[in-house]
Amino acid sequence: MKKVIPLLLLFVFIVSCDKDNDDILLSKAESNALNEMVKQGEWKVSSFVINGEDKTAYYSDYFFKFKENNNISAENNSEEMIGTWRINNDMGGEFDSYYDVDFALYFNSQGKFGELTSEYDVKKATNSKIELNKMTVDGELASSLTFSKN
Repeated sequence: MKKVIPLLLLFVFIVSCDKDNDDILLSKAESNALNEMVKQGEWKVSSFVINGEDKTAYYSDYFFKFKENNNISAENNSEEMIGTWRINNDMGGEFDSYYDVDFALYFNSQGKFGELTSEYDVKKATNSKIELNKMTVDGELASSLTFSKN
């Protein structure tokens, strides 16, 4: 019993440290379900705002496919961009000190797809929409990205 109380206090302390309510907490099973859900069908960028600038139109003609091997393709009529993606439970780190679910996108590009490259916090996820946020070190919103099922 004496060992349980310190562990319980540590758990309460860790949970209470998360003052950031813009993301969702998911269990490992729910994170795995999100991994499977995103691989179903094609997705479009329905909103992308970075540093206050709406850049949604840059991606309006692209269809995104999240593939089994963690590759992602963004295709339109004239080109295909290939990158990688991952979703995982995060126990925090130097700049992300709270427990949440991260959704990472990586494109080897300096152009518009380079702007999408980041590690986002999952704000909300349904079968038809995934809302992601990227926060600054100061806790300000740096970018928001929303995928909608095509």
